[in-house]
Amino acid sequence: MLQYIMRAKNTDTYIADATFDKEGEEPIEFYQTTLQKLYKRKLDHSIEKPHRIGFNALFIVTQGKGMHTVDFIPYSYVKGTVFFIAKDQIHNFKVNPDCDGYILAFTDNFFNRLIVNEDISILHDIFDYIYYPAKIHLNNDIYKDVLKLTQVLEKEYTIKIDNFKELILRPLLQALILKLSRERLSHELPLEDKDKSLYLQFKKLSLEHNYTVHVNDYAKMLDVSSKTLTNMSNKYLGKSTKKYLDAHLILQIKRLLLDENLTIENIADKLCFDEPTNMVKFFKRFEGVTPLQFTKLHSL
Repeated sequence: MLQYIMRAKNTDTYIADATFDKEGEEPIEFYQTTLQKLYKRKLDHSIEKPHRIGFNALFIVTQGKGMHTVDFIPYSYVKGTVFFIAKDQIHNFKVNPDCDGYILAFTDNFFNRLIVNEDISILHDIFDYIYYPAKIHLNNDIYKDVLKLTQVLEKEYTIKIDNFKELILRPLLQALILKLSRERLSHELPLEDKDKSLYLQFKKLSLEHNYTVHVNDYAKMLDVSSKTLTNMSNKYLGKSTKKYLDAHLILQIKRLLLDENLTIENIADKLCFDEPTNMVKFFKRFEGVTPLQFTKLHSL
């Protein structure tokens, strides 16, 4: 079952990890609950504080409106909004007693079992937060279909474990994700054919971005001019390549800062800053606070 596990002891600067407890009575690596039920659980941390998830999750809003934060970016939601949160992303809820929704969580292992042939390999893309936005909004007809599938899943999930339970859950979740994939594809960036390959290659390369790699370096790796790369960035990302890379590096620092096993020196070294003080200055220039102040603001 789903558990929230603390990563540190005797400190006020750490983040919780939400993981699956494989030692529990429920061996299936799939978990379904509602937002209201999650509010009522006696957790050892606040779900309003950022926590890293060790699984993939869908959050389907069924009632009310509010805010949900993914990778430190706040998003508004209303009934019919669906969030896609990938493994290792950081998110937090804003508790609102008037809101409710379904939360479906599952491991990579469970998810991969849904992809039984090449025809549905598109499921791999559903949690691609590089190419797609963190949320979509369903029209009323699609929402009703998604809600029905989710309710059937919920009914099956509550049945006592037997030899058939997982075999039934898998195709039900597969159908739900395929339904959502159809909708999410309509939210992909309108990339022109001549730009698509360059855009995707650049976004994937930038996942491992560090302080020493510059726009010119990416242009060389992609065999284009810096001007071509920046034009593409402005066109599809709404910002220059330099600004995009800086923003991505800030996100990497934020994620690492909330890992209590890493010191400022460790993070600076990991991201190739020549001195920890330079990373501190870089971070403060964009965030207005030091890394230590940021960590305290987001700790439990």
